[in-house]
Amino acid sequence: MRLLMLGTAAIALSGCSFLGMNGPKQHSNYNAQTGYYGQPVAQAPQTRCHTGNCLARWNLEGGIGPSFAAGKNIITASRTNPNPNTDFNSISFGDAYETGVRAELGGSYALAPNTKVTLLGHYEQAQSDGAQDWGTIGGETLTGALTDYKSYGAELGLRQYFAPTNGIIFNSIRPYVEGRAGVSRVNDIGVVNTQLGGATFSAAEVPLYNDSWVGTAAGLVGVETPIAKYTTIGLETGVRYQGGLESNNSVLGAGTPLGGLNNNRGRVSIPVTLRGRYRF
Repeated sequence: MRLLMLGTAAIALSGCSFLGMNGPKQHSNYNAQTGYYGQPVAQAPQTRCHTGNCLARWNLEGGIGPSFAAGKNIITASRTNPNPNTDFNSISFGDAYETGVRAELGGSYALAPNTKVTLLGHYEQAQSDGAQDWGTIGGETLTGALTDYKSYGAELGLRQYFAPTNGIIFNSIRPYVEGRAGVSRVNDIGVVNTQLGGATFSAAEVPLYNDSWVGTAAGLVGVETPIAKYTTIGLETGVRYQGGLESNNSVLGAGTPLGGLNNNRGRVSIPVTLRGRYRF
């Protein structure tokens, strides 16, 4: 599944070039309302814009796509206290979870033809990748699987568009960059089916992290193209950083064999989003 989604993302991104990112710039008939070339000039409803050249301020936006783990550890062996009877392994988000899925919905407001403020809510989920090798206690191998990763929240952003270029399939391709910042609520995370040397280590779920509000920040790049009178589609990617989770030390407290393994300091991911925008 992970290889399939990676391949899909690579094909989608390579498609940007085919759609015209490097195509000839034969621009004509620029429409300040849509921000694209080759579009009909009279786009806005006559009841709101009698000249046909007014800027469409409000937009409804949404998107969905894979979110690839790109850095940081969820199990932090380097933060445990030295113990001659233990030898733990750090486990990254990418090892602990399958490729996640992220969905967004919200809106944007045009400050100018090439500048928009965005406000998007999101939901993200990644399934556990099964049992992991946590290292050893007293020479016996410790294994266990993390519970699924789930989060929701919102981000405020500023998007800057660049001059459109002609495409091969689509008439006009418009690149942009965007910066976002926001908050996300990450559901509690624990470890289940823990075994030591093949025998049950804990029958109950071992809590690792509490429900946590964390800050987020993202830098994104993308392209979009009109497909109907008021509708555009786009493809974007970038890098997103999420702050550290709140440790739950009810079981993994100081002095316990597993103490210090739950000291996550952040998460880095790479989203690839197919998004749509409807302007009013």
